[in-house]
Amino acid sequence: MTRHYDIIHTQDTQGFHIVCSTTWEDTPPQDMFDASVEDIGEIRRKIDNGTYEWFAVRVEAYQQGILLGTDFLGCCLYENRADFLADAYYEDMVYNAIQEAKRNLAALLADSQANLNAIFEGAQA
Repeated sequence: MTRHYDIIHTQDTQGFHIVCSTTWEDTPPQDMFDASVEDIGEIRRKIDNGTYEWFAVRVEAYQQGILLGTDFLGCCLYENRADFLADAYYEDMVYNAIQEAKRNLAALLADSQANLNAIFEGAQA
C-alpha cells in the first residue's frame, strides 16, 4: 500500500530545503502507552472524535531538489499536527535529517571527484 504524506511545513536552513510531512499512524495507541496511562479508551475516543491526532512524521532535507537526508518518527499524539512543529522532537528531526544529508553529500562529492579524476586521466592518455 502506498503511504500518502501531507506537507505541514517547509523551511530553508543551513543550505538545505527542509520538508516536514505527516501521514496516518497504523500502530494502535494502546500498543504505545504503558500502564501509567489510566484511560487509553479516552485517548482513543479523542482520536476518533478529532480532539487528538495520532500520526507519523517525516522530515526530509533536500539540496537542489535532491533528497539527501530523512528522519522519521511514529506514534505522535497532539491536538493538531501543527503543534508538533513547536516541539523539540521537530528540531531534533531537522538536525538528524541535515546530518544525514551532509554525510550523503560528502560521500557523493567524493565519489564524483574520483569519477572526474578517472575521466580526465583517461582523456590525457
